[in-house]
Amino acid sequence: MKDLQARQLERALTEQFGDLIDMSDLDRRPPDQVRQSFLSRALAALAVHEVTGLDRKEAAACVIDGFDDEGIDAVAVDPDAPHIWIIQAKWSSKGEATFDNDAVRALGKGLKRLIRGEYERFNKKLQPMVPDLEAALTSAQVQITVVPALAGDRDLSPGVRQEFKELQAEYNDPEEILRVEPLLLSDFISAVRAGLDDPKVDLKAKMPDFRFHVDPHLAYFGTLTADQVAGWYAKNRNRLFKRNIRYPLGLTKINSDLVDSVIRDPERFWYFHNGITVLCDKLKVGPRGDLELYGASVVNGAQTVASLYAAADRSAEAVAKARISVRIISLEGTHQTFDRHVTIATNTQHGVVERDFRALEPIQERLRVEFDVVLNKKYVLKRGELLPQPVDGCDMEEAAIALASAKSDAKLSFLAKSDITQLWKDGTYNKLFGGSEARKVWRAVRLVREVRTALGAAQQDLEGRAALFADQGTYLVSHLIFQQLRAWSSCSEADWKNLLSNIPRATDVAIRWSMYSIDTSFGGSSQVSSMFRTAQRYEKVAEVALEGTLSGDQPPELAPDYKAEVRESHARQANAVTVIVDAGAIQEGTRLEFRPIVASERRALTDWLLEDSRRGSATWVESKPKALLWEWDGKQHSPSALVMEMFRQANKPRPKAVQGTRRWFVPGQGSLVDIANSIRSDSVD
Repeated sequence: MKDLQARQLERALTEQFGDLIDMSDLDRRPPDQVRQSFLSRALAALAVHEVTGLDRKEAAACVIDGFDDEGIDAVAVDPDAPHIWIIQAKWSSKGEATFDNDAVRALGKGLKRLIRGEYERFNKKLQPMVPDLEAALTSAQVQITVVPALAGDRDLSPGVRQEFKELQAEYNDPEEILRVEPLLLSDFISAVRAGLDDPKVDLKAKMPDFRFHVDPHLAYFGTLTADQVAGWYAKNRNRLFKRNIRYPLGLTKINSDLVDSVIRDPERFWYFHNGITVLCDKLKVGPRGDLELYGASVVNGAQTVASLYAAADRSAEAVAKARISVRIISLEGTHQTFDRHVTIATNTQHGVVERDFRALEPIQERLRVEFDVVLNKKYVLKRGELLPQPVDGCDMEEAAIALASAKSDAKLSFLAKSDITQLWKDGTYNKLFGGSEARKVWRAVRLVREVRTALGAAQQDLEGRAALFADQGTYLVSHLIFQQLRAWSSCSEADWKNLLSNIPRATDVAIRWSMYSIDTSFGGSSQVSSMFRTAQRYEKVAEVALEGTLSGDQPPELAPDYKAEVRESHARQANAVTVIVDAGAIQEGTRLEFRPIVASERRALTDWLLEDSRRGSATWVESKPKALLWEWDGKQHSPSALVMEMFRQANKPRPKAVQGTRRWFVPGQGSLVDIANSIRSDSVD
């Protein structure tokens, strides 16, 4: 049976992705090898489609399999959720694909490179995703799902599951950041049979307490056991939400609370949740409440459905005890736009959040008046109000973040980074705004803004983990600086201006002590982003860094790997082009890829590079020093001069100096510096 299913899947992959998968890197390979690679890549694309809901073209663009894929076949990102999916696909024409320990280790290595921001180690297929990856990975709320996609019917072996548990243990501390969700042959067959572009989902349910509404359109409503709804998602995944305006966002804070509530108190789950709405093309109902829904789609409650599925994975028994309200509307006989109107209406009822209530409190109104009368500034209270220009004022949320950073309790600045909703809770809110006056709030806001600007400038000179810290550590650095400046809120205007002028120097000191704290507390290879996901680690880093900052001692030097100037200097010493040409190590006509190394380069050039693929491509010419023939202008350039020319043509400020040999890569071999260093090493041996 499985070999027949594999043949069915192979035919579907060919039909659905035959003209969408990039195979240009395998032009000179034997046809059989190209065919197997296509099927593996197409399977990865189908996996992306299945877990994210992206259309076929979008899913195919997520495939990065090839040279320098770092053990990852496809990457998909939803920066708003934020959620990242990491796919590794295994194809078998006999339906016998499995996942082994080596595959887990290779994938884990690639995942670490992504989290460290080492995007230049990946091929050009990943580069368009880097801005979204960076946005997701800098969020404390990010969730990462690893998807082993197998054209086989055997689940992951105990040994492989143990490898994945060990990988998860590196990230799930204590939050569940990393999940593993395999897709097997049966999952892909279900997707194919339902249809990829317009899936037809048929559902069954048992609703003994159903009631119905007939005029003007047929609808049934009642309650279902939550395990039935979880089962819908287990079988159909995102196909279940085809008509919805959004797919599930992953385990956000709200969804995580929902999972906890159904496990903790399943009998009362119904009382605390609104339920879901399902549309279907046709509906059949038996006298005992046996429902059959044809062409069904959940149009309101996607987050609830996915959360119930996650809860069932942790406690199937609890989910079976819970009940949920369900409204089912049949589209038979309705106007052709009726389904769209229902979907929009059920998803545009804006919820009231705790911050909205805080905007009504007297202290906030007093601050608004003080900003206006005392400072001639604007203080915006309510969501949806037009925000002032930065020079003209701020809103209540920015004020709360700044005040949290200013407090002596480092956990408050952690909450500002990891979960801002916690700042509006009674105890925390009172700590922040109790006794505050407009001048203090405005100064706090301005100081945090200055720190953010200083960190942006510092990033130009940082690489690796230090660059990641500078990108994510605004509130921690602000906290450290606030603690040094005890009189920041009460000093004279002259002293205040002098204080602001010293923020860049204070920021540099805070970065150096923070990196010292991270490296000594958790090790030089620890994940910087993990410091911003757990209060315990964050507070430990803050404690050690603050002790150093207040000691008056000379701040420790950053490690060489954190300094852009040091790494650029090493690249210059390598004299890569001369070494490579003399050794004949790169064949003339070999294609090279440009890959930005630091965040400032990515921000400056990524969009410009995406406008035309020729801008990021060159071919090797055995000519010193102009060894690169740029595809964009057809002229020869030295690697460094070419990078400068790219900045000029993109109308972006050019860096002081840049080593192009670190940024031009031969796929599968590394950067020009890597290749030159390898030649030098071989000659020494």
